[in-house]
Amino acid sequence: MASGDRLAGEGGVALRAASALGRIALDRVGEARGQALPRTPEQIADPRVLDDLLANHAPHGAPPLPPLRRARLPGVSFESSNCTNFLIEVEFEGGPASGLPRTLYAKLPPPELATRAFANAMGFWETEVIFCDRLAARVPVATPRVYAAAHRGARFVLLLENLHERSGTRLFLNRDMAAGSTPERSRLCLETFARLHAAFWATQADEREALLPLRLHAHLAPGARARSRALAQAAIGPAHRKAPDVFRAEHVAICRHALEKWDLLVDAWYAEPLTLLHGDSHLANCFEHPSADGAATTQMGLLDFQGVHWGQGIRDVQYHLIDSLEPERLAGCETALVDDYLAALARHGVALDRDRAWEQYRALSFQTLVVAVVSLGLGSLTEREETVRTVLRRSAAAMERLSFGDWLASL
Repeated sequence: MASGDRLAGEGGVALRAASALGRIALDRVGEARGQALPRTPEQIADPRVLDDLLANHAPHGAPPLPPLRRARLPGVSFESSNCTNFLIEVEFEGGPASGLPRTLYAKLPPPELATRAFANAMGFWETEVIFCDRLAARVPVATPRVYAAAHRGARFVLLLENLHERSGTRLFLNRDMAAGSTPERSRLCLETFARLHAAFWATQADEREALLPLRLHAHLAPGARARSRALAQAAIGPAHRKAPDVFRAEHVAICRHALEKWDLLVDAWYAEPLTLLHGDSHLANCFEHPSADGAATTQMGLLDFQGVHWGQGIRDVQYHLIDSLEPERLAGCETALVDDYLAALARHGVALDRDRAWEQYRALSFQTLVVAVVSLGLGSLTEREETVRTVLRRSAAAMERLSFGDWLASL
């Protein structure tokens, strides 16, 4: 990696972090003037604040909700890697009515300054707000209904459907993902990915820009290649020191070789055709729900769209399988599961060559490893360290199983 590229990447990361800290400071000034988005659960649970959010930040075309009579915090919070997630009990004017929610699932930034600065520098809160505002109602898979989505300064607010109110729904946690999925459950997830990907397959660049702008892409935005390479470079050493038994010296060597070929890797990862990806497609971001046609079958829905981006459909497939299944279990069914995804794509009208799909799978396995390396090496800013170690172990095993080093040498 050229020293100029490295310095540009490190400078870009530092500049974004400084800009994020500046926006955080300005938000506190705006809060004193009553101009900022709510910062705490107590602030947002004011009916006047909620009414303003529901009236002025509902997705385009969403049916309006009546004014609120009262709102309260029942003290129910949820596990999150980088947000404050909690319930708000609500009662609308006119009393309980069919179709009106009894609770709102709220997402706000967390109180930790480092996480807020990192999230703003990376842009994944803004990404999720844009998805909820522009795309959630268009995707052909089950997602939580969006009641309000707002982003201002360094803050965001999401008011979503509480899926626990949806009959027959089962949600998963990070500990379920860490315990490991089953091939049967993951097959349901792959069917869902295929429906999502087929709906946006080969979307033209101008439409992609209107739906989810390139400036938020982790690798394709202006300057993003250098920034993403700098983040990986900065994380490799610390990740190895924290988990030398999992992320071993031979893995470090392959990573450093990959950074030398970073531009070629990014070109391979984002060769057309592209589609809409969930981007963080492990088990804990999926949920089971009954089939919409009334059949006695289970389908998978998707939630938490902070990582949504344009890319190759196989990215969601390998990320889910590698992160969500134990390596010994995955090794025995990996080929069959990828074939199942390709067959599901074909049922939805998209043909993807099997050899090409497997080359993409091998290439993108390194991206999945880098996500875990950055999360662990840079201080677990967005994930709990125990969970990150699990996915890092599985990702390192996949890099070996798929002979990524040999593929890289031929690139």
